[in-house]
Amino acid sequence: MGKLLESYLQDFEGQPGFWRGTRHDVPVFVFSDDEHDRMRLMSPIGIIEELDTDLLHALLMANYDRALDARYAMRGQELWSVVVHPLATLATDDLPSLFDQVVTLAKNTGTSFASTELVFQAMPDELVLEPAEDDADGEDDEEDGDEGERHGTRPSLDDDDEEDDEDDEEEDGPRR
Repeated sequence: MGKLLESYLQDFEGQPGFWRGTRHDVPVFVFSDDEHDRMRLMSPIGIIEELDTDLLHALLMANYDRALDARYAMRGQELWSVVVHPLATLATDDLPSLFDQVVTLAKNTGTSFASTELVFQAMPDELVLEPAEDDADGEDDEEDGDEGERHGTRPSLDDDDEEDDEDDEEEDGPRR
């Protein structure tokens, strides 16, 4: 693995299981564990002195819709760009993309918060999970028969289509 990594990183050094170098002037660390079939590519972004809720929100949203394989992660107060991948299914052709995503995510922190040009569309509002509101007596709405509230979320699109589901069963047979 070291020989392979050397072709993707400058200022490369390390030993089996841990390597480091730079890619496009960004420090990158590579950890591997054959026993657990995992590889981790990491790039440091910075220290978070005080956790700002707006920043945390931006990082979590980016992990959802703008970070493809790379993700934001924290180690103590350190913010990192990270990719974790199984070694067994890692193809040599995957490495350039994984390295580029880690580096791009680190570089784009504070601007687009993206690891690639791909941005996933948000889910329709009907699918957004929201916390259930408690009754004045502190109990949830189980007795009201509102299935979405009972489970602590708004109903999914399928919950409103029970009659349609029955029609589908008549046409297609029972679902399994």
